[in-house]
Amino acid sequence: MDDRLRAALDDLARHETLLVGVDFDGTLAPLGDEPMDVAPVPGAMPVLRELADLAGVTVALVSGRALAPLRQLTGATDPLVLIGSHGAESSLSTVSHALTDEERARYDALDEALEGLLHRHPEVRVERKPSALVLHTRGVGEPAARAALDAGAELASGHAGVTVTPGKDVLELAVSEAGKGPALLDLAAAVGAETILYAGDDVTDERAFAHLRAGDVSVKVGDGETAAAHRLADEPAVVEMLEHLRDRRSTHVGGRPT
Repeated sequence: MDDRLRAALDDLARHETLLVGVDFDGTLAPLGDEPMDVAPVPGAMPVLRELADLAGVTVALVSGRALAPLRQLTGATDPLVLIGSHGAESSLSTVSHALTDEERARYDALDEALEGLLHRHPEVRVERKPSALVLHTRGVGEPAARAALDAGAELASGHAGVTVTPGKDVLELAVSEAGKGPALLDLAAAVGAETILYAGDDVTDERAFAHLRAGDVSVKVGDGETAAAHRLADEPAVVEMLEHLRDRRSTHVGGRPT
């Protein structure tokens, strides 16, 4: 963690109210071939709980995963907030997004169309989220993975209103306009947070960075081009950042959480 990020965190800690948002896969937990075999790195969940117990701090795990598996993998309970399916689901009703009848019909048609793709690419997995269908190719060799992802993108192009988002060995086909960025802003408004810290590693996190406001703090985890103002190398570095913020916030509000 460099001096610029430390200074930004020190300033963040002095605000009366703040929202700390973190992605899960690739930010708190290393990526894995089996989606349910991953786990947060040591120290990640304890420091998030400690931050959430401090006065004026709201902490949210913001993930592309559906809400139920996100809760299972993190063990998160109140007061931690869970935002799943790229903002389409939330443990707080204030930031949830229920599908309209039109979006539900779009989802069902897309789901049916994907059955043919799975017959042609049986090694690919499909994850069904409340507002999106996701093709997973982690562990599938090239060029089979690329062929399946290309086929998924082509299939989606024939369905109006479907948003295609490529990621790390995934292709998400969303039928609603939910997103991590809007969900973060909605949550900040709901809890009255003056400023936001958000850390993430993937394409959908880049879109979230673009929604942040002047004065908010954006942190890219890992390599690659980014719109974020700051960068960390890996998941343990994220824990170090959160511990620094916890310590500075504790000093500001007087005492560590119990």
